[in-house]
Amino acid sequence: MSFDILYELTTQWSGLLTEPIPEGVARLLRMARSLFAHSWFGYEFMALATTVSLQAVEATFRQVVYPSDPPHVAFRTLVVRAEKEGWLAPDLADRLHGGVQLRNSLSHPLTQAGFTVGMAAPMVENSHRIINLLCGFDFAEWHTVAK
Repeated sequence: MSFDILYELTTQWSGLLTEPIPEGVARLLRMARSLFAHSWFGYEFMALATTVSLQAVEATFRQVVYPSDPPHVAFRTLVVRAEKEGWLAPDLADRLHGGVQLRNSLSHPLTQAGFTVGMAAPMVENSHRIINLLCGFDFAEWHTVAK
């Protein structure tokens, strides 16, 4: 493994973003990719990259999916609501529930988490895929039809 290989992975993930992404979310994803690539120099950055990528998913829920909800609504609550509303496929809901749990444990640690490339890479990649999917969905129309 080298910095170049890690960096190449991040450019592939960047290419997964085909939908317009809110600027704040895009910044979080850029930071996650940078942390991932730079984990060559500081191994602990793998866990941070994963944390930031999951924060980007949460930010997407807050800015794209449920922008009118108050900011204190828990990420888990937003995912449960999306699942109950029926637009969230069961396999994606399972991934998001796992992501919420992981994000919570990484945000409130007892010690520094340590991830391997094999652990971090799929999570950061899936965060990019989920965000692209969410940003490509017309939630304004869905919420109008669902009411």
